Amino acid sequence: RYIRIVGTHNTVNKIFHIVAFECMFTNKTFTLEKGLLVPMENVATIADCASVIEGVSRSRNALLNGDTKNYDWDSGYTCHQLGSGAIVVQLAQPYMIGSIRLLLWDCDDRSYSYYVEVSTNQQQWTMVADRTKVTCKSWQSVTFERRPASFIRIVGTHNTANEVFHCVHFECPEQQSNQKEENSEQSGTGDTSPASQQPDPHALQAPSGNSLHSSPGSNSYSANRQHQ
Repeated sequence: RYIRIVGTHNTVNKIFHIVAFECMFTNKTFTLEKGLLVPMENVATIADCASVIEGVSRSRNALLNGDTKNYDWDSGYTCHQLGSGAIVVQLAQPYMIGSIRLLLWDCDDRSYSYYVEVSTNQQQWTMVADRTKVTCKSWQSVTFERRPASFIRIVGTHNTANEVFHCVHFECPEQQSNQKEENSEQSGTGDTSPASQQPDPHALQAPSGNSLHSSPGSNSYSANRQHQ
């Protein structure tokens, strides 16, 4: 009904400038909790302006493109080096979230361990899943008490095959599916590299944010140039 935009800072002068403003209308019903939208559909998608802000992949936002079929040893996953960094997804806005679902890389018999944290500001993080002592493969369903979140951080802690955590798909909130392989959740694999880069199959991402990458079958890694 009323929208007020208040400028608080300008690096050049004392004036706040707006070039364009839009207000969109929808007949779609929605639920609010504590002033935040409670999404029913997956909001961790490119169409909903979510993005991968930490983690390495051959194609930007591969984690959010909805493709849970086409992945192999060289592509289709996002990764990070164990003990360094994480995979972080930023949603378009804060939502009230109570579940997520992951597909860990599962082209062989390896297993992973990991934990998941959420935040609204990237300063204070709350752990919502601790699977550091659990053997995890393939589909992972994570539910927790609903809470505000605009950042979701997935941190791999163990891989039985090498030193990289690989994740193929992320969704938030969890979407129910009738597909056979999605109903047989609980297993996975992972790998590391920043989402905005196209890494070499044998490289990893360093803590400094350099573009590095390792394929699920590789223990070696090397630096790689960043590609958008």
